[in-house]
Amino acid sequence: MSRPKIALPDEDRGWTLRSGRRIEASAGRELAEVAGSGAEVLVGVPATFSTTFSLKVPTTDASLFSGMVGSQVERRGWAHHGDAAATPHQHRVVSQGADETWLAVDVLSEDFPEALCLPRAAGYAPSASLLRLPEGRLLLWREHQRLVLAANHQGRLTHLQVLSAEPELSQALAQEINLTTLSLQAEDLLDETPELLVVGSIAANPGDGRRAFEKALLIPVEFRAEAPETVAAPAVDDRFLPQAVREARRRRAAGRRRVLIGLAAAAVYAVAGTWIWMSAKKTEATIAELEAKVEATRPDVALIQETEARWRALEPAIDLHYFPLVQLNEFTRVMPGSGVLVREYETKGREIEIDGSARDVQMAFRLKEDLEKNPFFQAYAWSMPQPRVEKNNMATFQIQGRPKHEGADN
Repeated sequence: MSRPKIALPDEDRGWTLRSGRRIEASAGRELAEVAGSGAEVLVGVPATFSTTFSLKVPTTDASLFSGMVGSQVERRGWAHHGDAAATPHQHRVVSQGADETWLAVDVLSEDFPEALCLPRAAGYAPSASLLRLPEGRLLLWREHQRLVLAANHQGRLTHLQVLSAEPELSQALAQEINLTTLSLQAEDLLDETPELLVVGSIAANPGDGRRAFEKALLIPVEFRAEAPETVAAPAVDDRFLPQAVREARRRRAAGRRRVLIGLAAAAVYAVAGTWIWMSAKKTEATIAELEAKVEATRPDVALIQETEARWRALEPAIDLHYFPLVQLNEFTRVMPGSGVLVREYETKGREIEIDGSARDVQMAFRLKEDLEKNPFFQAYAWSMPQPRVEKNNMATFQIQGRPKHEGADN
């Protein structure tokens, strides 16, 4: 199986097209010159335009990871316009325990240059994630004239940092690496005896600061002049695509869909036109037959509707819940011992109307609530306009009860 072509930033400002250790195109040119249209090329995003951090979440449920990662992207200030959903980012599982998961998260910078957007590229990923990272070691190399430090767990990128020190070996660089090492150890992202591997020209030409660098460094260090090998089968996630690339792909896919839809519509139109013409007479005959059936059943429908209306008219006489005396008896059960005077209780068909007065407005509303809670009247919807307070401070009220489904039944 052949290795994929990977475009990686070189040590200066150019790019190289690599496959494993083999260089497909020389460095020192723009990305578009090295990768062409980008077809079948995986672009390694320079560390200056991306960041990688690790996150421990208290779950192993993969469906919850995206929400937790998005929240962290926003909290750490890396969300584009404050919205994680609009921010190109991806996450991967580093390790899992019984009830927790370590995730590594890659976030694309908001100021990612449009010159690096290749709409036909096979994908985008942090450049460090495309390198074969040494297990249990920190990796230091120079990229686009900046020094970059990466940490990994089981070969998977877990931390990516562009160092602020000058791009040469020095005591200040060692001190910055020491602080990062202690921080990663505190987060359990490094073991107790980590090592540092320095690769590339910075290892081949260390300069005068190498001795001061090694003396100030708190961990063992190894120097290798050759560049690290790229991974054999890099993972590609469309969630890490730059917005301009994503929109270009969307437009291209929409264009293809429009062409396919147009061709399909033309074919369907030709077939459908023939079929409609052939079935028009049959359809007309079917419609005429259905209309005849409707007319034939119309007297039966009218008879059923009349019968239903008669039964509904008789319902108060045959349903116990609509017997006026039974209703009045249930109403007296709801009446409080004192404070309420009923002047008129009237039933009209299945509707109930109660006029009276209460000691105060609250007692009138309490009577309405008791009617609503009574199981016997559960089929009724009760309403009451605002009671009127008389000169003697009594509140006159009028409560109406109507079957809840009367409108739907009618």
